[in-house]
Amino acid sequence: MKFILFLISLILLFSGCQSVPKTVSKTEGWHNIAVTEDVEIFTDTTSIRQEGAVAYAREKRIYVTVDGRKSYVDKIRNEYAKMGKAEKADKWSDFSYCIYNSLYDCTNKRFRVLSVEDYDSAGKLIMKTTSSKKNIRWLNVDSETVGDYTFFFVCDYQNRFVIE
Repeated sequence: MKFILFLISLILLFSGCQSVPKTVSKTEGWHNIAVTEDVEIFTDTTSIRQEGAVAYAREKRIYVTVDGRKSYVDKIRNEYAKMGKAEKADKWSDFSYCIYNSLYDCTNKRFRVLSVEDYDSAGKLIMKTTSSKKNIRWLNVDSETVGDYTFFFVCDYQNRFVIE
């Protein structure tokens, strides 16, 4: 499971995207951050919490294409196959979206994925994967990636000017 969380984190870092510009109210909830070929990425503005130079936030990734969902599920299926438990991946047959709970180090431009919750098309939780604190790696944020857009949205959220 740690490897799955690591793979998901790498996807987050290296996915190219385009930003979706918009100034939002802090009570809005899910805010569209970026769109890629297969995924729409949202940040839950009600979950953003800053503690000094670190921030916490939830990110939702909605897989909008069959190929996007298949790619995500195939990685999970491969990990279960390595463990000799391929049948456990059947739970993801109706996978639709996932929610990341992340910690952002705003000073050093890096983040950690604390947990990932996978959901089916009806919004039912398939599984929540959480790594132990000692095994969670910091991931640097590369420019012009989904991670970059999310990072700056979360870290700068408290300082945003709201235009209604």
